[in-house]
Amino acid sequence: MHGKNKLLFFSTYFLIIGATMGIVSIIVWENLNRTGVQSSQTVLGETSKSVPSQSTKPIQMHFDTIVSPINDTVVLTPTHAAPSPVTYDIALVSAPSQLMEGDTATFTWYIQGISNTIRTTAVYFGMTNAPGVLSTTIRPIDTPYTDSTKDFSAGAYHIPLQFIGNVTVRSPGTYYYRAYALIDDKHYWSEERSFVVTQVPRHEVKIINPSTTTHVGENISFTWDVYGPSSTTWYSVIVGGKQSKPEELDATVNLSMTPYAVIVNEFTVGPYAVPLRFIGNAKIVDPGIYYFRALSFINGKNIWSREYSFSAE
Repeated sequence: MHGKNKLLFFSTYFLIIGATMGIVSIIVWENLNRTGVQSSQTVLGETSKSVPSQSTKPIQMHFDTIVSPINDTVVLTPTHAAPSPVTYDIALVSAPSQLMEGDTATFTWYIQGISNTIRTTAVYFGMTNAPGVLSTTIRPIDTPYTDSTKDFSAGAYHIPLQFIGNVTVRSPGTYYYRAYALIDDKHYWSEERSFVVTQVPRHEVKIINPSTTTHVGENISFTWDVYGPSSTTWYSVIVGGKQSKPEELDATVNLSMTPYAVIVNEFTVGPYAVPLRFIGNAKIVDPGIYYFRALSFINGKNIWSREYSFSAE
């Protein structure tokens, strides 16, 4: 009797345990069916963890991963840079560095940029410099430049193009210059450079140790030098009179334009190779104060000494 009761107890015990485990399994299965998972899509080639479809808590992801919902479309909008402004450049190709006065200066410059037609371009120059960069608002009249080439001052010139211009420079000194062009109402300038014009060797006449007094009826001696580059003169004299003309006389002034007359005439029939020293004599017949100069005619020019004076008693 006691053995049957024990068997019945253990049977009942295992039945209760089995029923309990079955109920727990059913509950877990139902919860799993209600809590499905949904896959995700990523960009940048990264993979994220699965996200429960009904979870209210975010799932932790990699910090560099961008998650996008299924069927989302990423639209990339291209950006367009603003167009660059049209500009031109003027380059000096060749130019003189040193000239003699009266020589012709030749300049070559190049205008580069997009195709266009211009009406004027030149090289501007002068003895005062304009350092730095000149903007496109600076006109030629706003600069200290006083001269320019004239070859392309008015016309229709299709650029890009190289230009060659010429101009005669008549005065010695240091000159500063730039190439210039007017393009679409803007003023374009090259960099500034310089060249030097040297003075042509000149013939000069100088009286040596001029006398300051003489006596009427006696000879007075004059010595004068003609110097400068090698040349020939056919006429070299001492001129004077009782009226003074003290200002400097240039090569265009001839004897008839002065109050002087010839005093020493021994060298009026050349040729005489110069440089050369001349010595001549004259007899003064009237008392008074005389003003005198030496004069030589060389290469079509009148070469004068400065004015001196002597008294005849």
